[in-house]
Amino acid sequence: MKGLLIAEKPSLMRDIQKVYKKMQLPFEIDFTSFVGHVVELKEPHEYKSEWKKWDLNVLPMIPERYEFRVKKSAYKVYKEIEQILKTNRYDFIINACDAGMEGENIFYSFYKRAGCKLPVKRFWTSQTTDGAISKALLNLIDEQDLLIRNLRNAAMYRSIFDWLIGLNLTRAATVKGGRIIKIGRVMTPTLAIVVKRELEILQFKPEPYFQIELDLGQFKAMWFNPETNENKLKNLEEARAVISRIGQGAVVRDIKTERKTISAPPLHSLLELQKEANKFFGFTSSETLKIAQSLYEKKLITYPRTESKHLPTAFAQNIRENLQSLATLEEYGSTVQNLISRPDNIQKTIRSKKYVDDKKLTDHHAITVTEVAIGRKKLSPQESKIYHLIARRLLAIFMPAYVIDKTAVVLQSNDVFFKANGNMVIEKGYTVLYDAFKKKQETPLPTLQVNMELPIRDAKILSKMTEPPARYTDSTLLDAMFHAGRFIEDKELQKVLKDAEGIGTSATRAEIIEKLISIGMIAREGKSFKATQFGIDVIQSIGKHDIVSPELTAIWSKKLKDIVDGQLSSSQFYKEMLTYVKQTTDGFICLDMSVAEKQVVVVGKCLKCGQPVVEGFKGYTCSNKACKFFISKMIMKGKITPTDAKKLLTGKETREIRFTWKSGKKGKAKLKLVNEKLEFVFSAPTKQTKG
Repeated sequence: MKGLLIAEKPSLMRDIQKVYKKMQLPFEIDFTSFVGHVVELKEPHEYKSEWKKWDLNVLPMIPERYEFRVKKSAYKVYKEIEQILKTNRYDFIINACDAGMEGENIFYSFYKRAGCKLPVKRFWTSQTTDGAISKALLNLIDEQDLLIRNLRNAAMYRSIFDWLIGLNLTRAATVKGGRIIKIGRVMTPTLAIVVKRELEILQFKPEPYFQIELDLGQFKAMWFNPETNENKLKNLEEARAVISRIGQGAVVRDIKTERKTISAPPLHSLLELQKEANKFFGFTSSETLKIAQSLYEKKLITYPRTESKHLPTAFAQNIRENLQSLATLEEYGSTVQNLISRPDNIQKTIRSKKYVDDKKLTDHHAITVTEVAIGRKKLSPQESKIYHLIARRLLAIFMPAYVIDKTAVVLQSNDVFFKANGNMVIEKGYTVLYDAFKKKQETPLPTLQVNMELPIRDAKILSKMTEPPARYTDSTLLDAMFHAGRFIEDKELQKVLKDAEGIGTSATRAEIIEKLISIGMIAREGKSFKATQFGIDVIQSIGKHDIVSPELTAIWSKKLKDIVDGQLSSSQFYKEMLTYVKQTTDGFICLDMSVAEKQVVVVGKCLKCGQPVVEGFKGYTCSNKACKFFISKMIMKGKITPTDAKKLLTGKETREIRFTWKSGKKGKAKLKLVNEKLEFVFSAPTKQTKG
C-alpha cells in the first residue's frame, strides 16, 4: 500500500516527512504540498458569458453546478501535484491540511478540480511536535468519518454562500451606486459596527459638568449625592453651593472592605491573544496572526487559529512537558521548578473546568507553548513578545490567585457626603508575571475607623466635559465582532450569536478588517479605526437591510455549525440559502445607493507613457487605458504600499519587504524598477529578477 500525503504548506510537509522517516508504518508515503489555496470558485463569466456584464437583469447569478479554477499564483504547484496523481502509483491520499473547516476546503476544492477518485485519509492534529505528528500518522481518520464528512460539507457550502452573497450583492450595489461597492456576509456587518460608532462620535455634543474633590492629606475623596449616587453636577453654581457647605473637617461614616480573589484568566484563543497583543504592544490583529503562525511553524506553540480557551483532558495530563520547555528561560526557570515540584497543585488546575474541559473544545484547543524549547531558535523581537505572552498565560493558570482588599469609605462634612476608594494587595499571585505591564500600582487607604474625624486640607471644583465614545481599536473591534449579540435586543437571537461565537471566525476576522481598510471603507488613525465617508454612505444607503445585521450572519454561521454537528442536512441548508440569496438580491436591486465619489490617489508618473499612475483595488495602474503599466499591491505575499509605489516610480528602492518564496520559505528584500521590470534587491550585493 502506498499513499500520497498532501500538506497545506511546505513547512508542515517537511515536519511530517522528518517524523515519518523514523517510523515503521504498514504503508509507504510520498510527500507533496500546497501553498494554501491552489484553486478557487470560478468567476461568473466562466459559467455563462452573459454574466460578464454587470447587469441587474441577470441577477441573481446562481450556477447549476459549482466549479473551481486554478489560482494564477498557484498554477505551477497545482500542475505538479496533478501530474503526480496521474502516475497511478497511489492507493490513497492523505489530507494533511490544517485541522479545521478551512483545511477541508483547501483540500477538497483541489480534489474536485483535479477529478481525483482515490480514497482519502485524514491526518488530524493541532500541533506540529514530533509526538503529535507521530500520533496523527498512526491514527489516520477515514474520509467517511461522520465529523470529517460534515466538516467538509460545511466548508464547501460556506465558500458557495460567500460567493453567492458577495458577487450578487456587490454587483447590485455597484450598478446602483456607480462605483465598486464590496458587500460581504461578514464584512458588511463589521463595517456597520464601525459606522455606528463613527456616527455616535460625529453626532456627539460635549456638555460641561463639575465634580468636587476633597484633599484629606493621605488620600482624596469625591463628592456624591447619597440619594442618587450621582457624582457629577451640571452647573458651576451648584458646585459652588456645595463647596460653601463644607466644614473644616470630615467624619468617617462608613467603611466597607471586600476581599476579591481573582484566578488567572483562561488560556488564549486567537481572539484573546490578538486583544492582549494589541493592548500591550499595539500589534494589529493581522500582525498577531502572522506572528503566531510563524511560531506554530517553528513548533513553539500549538495551532493558533482557534476559538477555544480550554485544553483537552488528555493533553493537560502531559502538561509538565510543556512547562518544562520554559525552564531553560531565565525569567521562568525558578517559577517552573516551583510549579513542577507541586504535582498536587497541577492536578487541581487540570480538574478545573475553567482551564480544562473537553466539552468546550472547538476544532482546536487553546493556544499554548509546546514541549519544544526555544533553544537555539532565533526569534524576531515581535515573535519573542507573542511567545512570552503565551508562556505567561500557561504559567499563570498553575500559580496562586491574585488577592486584593477593596475598601470603600463614606465621609461626611456638615450635610455634604464624599466617597473614597482604595485597594490593598494581599497576594500578588500570578500577576507577578505581568509586573512589567502595570501602568500604576494599587493604592491602599490609610487605617480608618468609623466616627474618626479628619482635617480637610482643601476642597476644589473640577471642571470637565463629557466625552464621545472611543473609536474601536483592533482589540475592541475584534471583541465587538465576537460579542455581536450586544447589538441586538432579541434574547433568543442573542443566544444564537453567543453559540455561533459572533461574526467571522478566529481565522478570518483580521483579514476582514484589513480588507475594509484596503477598499477604503474604514481607515486607521493611530491605533484606532475610523469609518470613511464612503463607508458611512454605504451603510446609510443599505439602511435596515438585514445584510448589515450581525444577527443575520451569526444565524448562518450557526447553520454551518449545525451541519458539522449533524443537526442540519446540506441539502436543507442549500435550499434555505438560495431562498435568502434571491430575496436579498431583489431587495438590493430596489435600493437607492448614494455614495461619495472615489478619490483618485496618484502615486507618480508612468515610466512608459508619462501619464499619472493611480492606486486601484489590486495595484497601481496607469490612468492611460491604452497603457499596460501595472504594479501589483501583493507580490509573493509581500504588501506594496503607496509609499513603496512612489519610491519605485522615482527610481528609488522600497523599504525591506517580507516575501514568501515558492519553496514556502520567507525572506526580506527591497524592490526596484529596472527597465520597467521589478527586481529584488537583497542586503547582499546579489540581484535576482522577479520571475
